[in-house]
Amino acid sequence: MVSILSNFVRAFHRAIQVTAVPAAIIFFTFIVSPILHAQDTTDLPDAPEPQPGSGVTIGAGSTSRTELAPLTFRERLRIYERSFARPESMLGPLFGAAVGQARNNPPEWGQGSEGFGRRLASGYGRAVIAKTIGLGISSLDGEDTRYVPSQETGIWRRGWYATTQTFVSRRPKGGYMPAYSRFAGVYGAAFIANYWEPPSQADAAHALQRGSTALASSVGWHIFEEFWPDIRKKVFRR
Repeated sequence: MVSILSNFVRAFHRAIQVTAVPAAIIFFTFIVSPILHAQDTTDLPDAPEPQPGSGVTIGAGSTSRTELAPLTFRERLRIYERSFARPESMLGPLFGAAVGQARNNPPEWGQGSEGFGRRLASGYGRAVIAKTIGLGISSLDGEDTRYVPSQETGIWRRGWYATTQTFVSRRPKGGYMPAYSRFAGVYGAAFIANYWEPPSQADAAHALQRGSTALASSVGWHIFEEFWPDIRKKVFRR
C-alpha cells in the first residue's frame, strides 16, 4: 500500500510539473485502475456474446434482431479498467504528441522533452476523461460500444462496416443506436481540456477540432481491428 501511494505521489507531482492536467486523471490511472484490477480478475469477452439459448450468431450474418448478453455495471467497470492497457490508449496520445511536436502546436509548449511531455500528458488526459464519460453514459443508456469484427467479404464492405461502427453502438436486445457515449466522451473531454490548454487553444473551435480528431482516430482504429487478423495470418502465419 505504501508503495502504491508513493508511486501515486511521484506521478502526481510529475504531472503537475509537465502540464496542468487535473489530478482526477492521475487518480483514475494510477489508483482506481490498479484497485479494480486487484479486486476483479474475471475475464470478459472482447466482443458481445449471444444470450444463452438465443440461437443467434454475432458477425456479418447478424441482423438488427440479434440479442446480446447485456453488460452489468461491474462488467462495464472491468472493461473500462482493462481499456487503459489496450494499445490505442497510449498509441493515440503518442501519435498526437509527435504530430504536435513536429508542428510546434501549441507553440506555448515549445520543443524538447518538456514540450513533448506536455503534449503527451494532454492527449492521455483527454483519453482518460473520454473513457470515463463514456462509461457513465453507456451505463445509463445500455449501449455496448465493443467492436465486433464483421464477416463480410471485400475490402470496401469491411472498411465501410468498420467506419460505421464508430458512430453506432449495439443495443442489448438487438439493433443499433447512435454511439452517444463515444460522442459525449470525445467532445466532452475536448472541451474539458480547455482547462489546461494554453490560451491559443482554449476555445470552442479548437475543442471541436480536438473532439473530431479523436473521433477520426476511432475510425482508424476500428479499421485496424477489422483487418489486423488477416494481416497477422499472412505476415506471421498464425
